[in-house]
Amino acid sequence: MRSEETSEKTLVVGLGISGRAVCALLGSRGAEVSGADLRCRDEFKGALDSLEEAGCVLSLGPHRIEDFLKADRIIVSPGIPLDIEPLREARRRGIEIVGEMEWSWRQVNLPVIAVTGTNGKTTTTALIGEMLKEAGRSPFVGGNIGTPLSQWLLSGAYADIIILEVSSFQLDTYPTFRPDTGVLLNVTEDHLDRYENFEAYAASKLSIFRRQDRANFAIVNADDPVCLEHIEEIPGQILLFSSSDAAANAFVSGAQIRVAVPGKGKLDISLAKTSLKGAHNRENIMAAALAALSMDVRAEAIQAAVDGFGGFAHRVEWVRNWKGIDFYDDSKGTNVGAVVKALEGFDRPVLLLLGGRDKLGSYEPLIAPLTARGKGIFAFGEAGPRIFDELSGKFPATLSPDLGSAFRDAVRMAAPGDVVLLSPGCASFDQYEGYAQRGNHFKELAAELGDE
Repeated sequence: MRSEETSEKTLVVGLGISGRAVCALLGSRGAEVSGADLRCRDEFKGALDSLEEAGCVLSLGPHRIEDFLKADRIIVSPGIPLDIEPLREARRRGIEIVGEMEWSWRQVNLPVIAVTGTNGKTTTTALIGEMLKEAGRSPFVGGNIGTPLSQWLLSGAYADIIILEVSSFQLDTYPTFRPDTGVLLNVTEDHLDRYENFEAYAASKLSIFRRQDRANFAIVNADDPVCLEHIEEIPGQILLFSSSDAAANAFVSGAQIRVAVPGKGKLDISLAKTSLKGAHNRENIMAAALAALSMDVRAEAIQAAVDGFGGFAHRVEWVRNWKGIDFYDDSKGTNVGAVVKALEGFDRPVLLLLGGRDKLGSYEPLIAPLTARGKGIFAFGEAGPRIFDELSGKFPATLSPDLGSAFRDAVRMAAPGDVVLLSPGCASFDQYEGYAQRGNHFKELAAELGDE
């Protein structure tokens, strides 16, 4: 273990899955722990009962600043804004504030691969995990995807390596975190409703490398202008991947990817059998292969994982063909950069369903791919009016109050050979509990079209 650190009074702010797991883990180690959450007890439906039975003191509803100031350490969940007044005052008093994953990372002494980026994190993280499994290793795969690291620690399950998906919110609370291999896939506009500007968001992503040294690997997208702009600031051993630059450590050459890591070896990966299609997934494969090779995974295991990996729901997922029209669910595409990647994966006319809760970024990056293959834009939800105002003068566009209306408008315009794509570029929380519910609604709408 890097550090036990359980003897002091600890306040956990945010009692979602990861926050509850941290409370339980601290309690199991005899720590004095309390938890705070703005939600009322009824919203947890009994999920807090076991914590109270174990001695955790809970403060629900509006935050009380005295709860924060009597703590020796505060552990915050990723969804908690760091500029709320109780945290600001605690920071002024010198109280340590760390994230759930930072504290959990301090409790283990295993090699860590950490993956961040605006888009592609989940696919890349999971693919690395499959490569390690094919090599006979026992990875824990989690973090921002699936199981929080604290919950895995609480379970007592075995692993010999940790593979983490890491969000920008988590990186903002990582004062000591240093992955053995860090991966930065791309940086495009996202979460500008939480960050002061794009530069602040980009700095958060780049901070994954901040505490590395030459003993650590930093895997970076050589085709991403933000990554390249800051390449000289990265202290680790840099491994580049590119769709075209043969000087990169991983690059696309026809129907294969060529990979080389100094001191670790070389390999060629065939793309013939993979179900991960599109330029964005070739980037994910390159990054994953470099990460696996940095951990001495053999070539056969990497190839087997690429051949067998099936991808995830709601990520440019084919839904059905109806009257020659293909329907794709990319509900996980919650920022404009993701929409650009999705559009670039098609060589046919696309009718794009775009909208939800606005993240306040620019929609201008959509102009080029929509000019190349866009047949129409169908804007919906809270962000619909702004999307319509920005893009309607450039492309055929309709404005709808909700996804169902936008879907029906798109189907009326579609012709055989076209693609109807839900890639909303926005959060889902204006009308849905999450992106999965929104994607499932899209699938239901497609299914209701009938079988003729």
